[in-house]
Amino acid sequence: MQTFSNMRRNSAHQNYLVTLWISGWLFLSLVMSSLYPLIPSFVGVVFCYLILNFNRHEDNALPLFLSLGYVCLYDLTKGFYLFSYVILFVVVYRFAIYKIQNVITCNNCILAAYVTIAYLGHYFLNAFFAYLDNAPFPYFSNYYFYYILIDSLLSFMLFRISR
Repeated sequence: MQTFSNMRRNSAHQNYLVTLWISGWLFLSLVMSSLYPLIPSFVGVVFCYLILNFNRHEDNALPLFLSLGYVCLYDLTKGFYLFSYVILFVVVYRFAIYKIQNVITCNNCILAAYVTIAYLGHYFLNAFFAYLDNAPFPYFSNYYFYYILIDSLLSFMLFRISR
């Protein structure tokens, strides 16, 4: 058997396959959450990913753009104002990230705070937009707390905070 010690394995294309695979699963979960309300759409996990990885946007630009597209698609399919998650992300990333990391010392609690901000901040931002537009307020249910719990647990398993 002949060995090629100077040949390097090419793993560059595998990163795109993983990104495509995760994007497909997120899209499928968004579709399934529209059909069955007990299946979460994992928008809190995507919001945590955006917050934790936005400062390294040169390294992983494609997953960040796909994440921003996912939260915009979430706004469209759930009947919220378009780009409200993007506005919430910009406001939270610009004004609240360092305060949250300085006040909360537990790393998992920081992730839970990000997920809570993702859901409740999005609801209150859309309520504010509905107030400005003289439209009816979005519907608030107990499913939000269920989604916060599921997404927080999933964020604990997937992400680590670097200080």
